[in-house]
Amino acid sequence: MKVLGILAVVWLSVCAFVLLILHIKSHRMFKSIFLNAVLSFAVIAIINLTQKFTGVAVPLNWWTAVGSGTLGIPCVFGIVVLQILI
Repeated sequence: MKVLGILAVVWLSVCAFVLLILHIKSHRMFKSIFLNAVLSFAVIAIINLTQKFTGVAVPLNWWTAVGSGTLGIPCVFGIVVLQILI
């Protein structure tokens, strides 16, 4: 169980680094960060709307809101994988 948590932190750290590089290289950094956050919240909404069919739900709390707002879709993917495995 502890190994899974460490792998999740490593995954999110790598994704955060890659997203930071991509945001810096884009000429519209704030627009891309905003779009990334909006898309990740949309993915959370879609996952929660399909909860009856998939059995997977992402609870919306401070941790998931801040994580998905800053890290985007890779954070949502990590949360979903952890929900499925645990």
